[in-house]
Amino acid sequence: MTRGQRPPLEPGRVLGQFVNASGTTFVLRASAGGHRIGVRLHHDEGPEIAIVCLPFDPSTRLIRWQGLLWSSNPAEWRQEVKHLAFAAIDALLGGFQERPGDEVQR
Repeated sequence: MTRGQRPPLEPGRVLGQFVNASGTTFVLRASAGGHRIGVRLHHDEGPEIAIVCLPFDPSTRLIRWQGLLWSSNPAEWRQEVKHLAFAAIDALLGGFQERPGDEVQR
């Protein structure tokens, strides 16, 4: 199904959450238009610290960081959050597809 054929996510709906290695909770929430997924810190009304663009297609999916929080955290932390967010979205949208250049851990 192409991007144009897929219906948008329910706007504002909380889609899921994940926890990183240090125990911080992140919440995934559909954007107002339903075509992007916001990554929020701690709870569904927490600050939006990233936006996942093109969430339906793992091969083109990307993350856009928001705010100054990201500049104060190391690249390893940002990479961990990115991988956890993408894995949670893959599980949510059904079916895992490998992204070019990503290692698959089994």
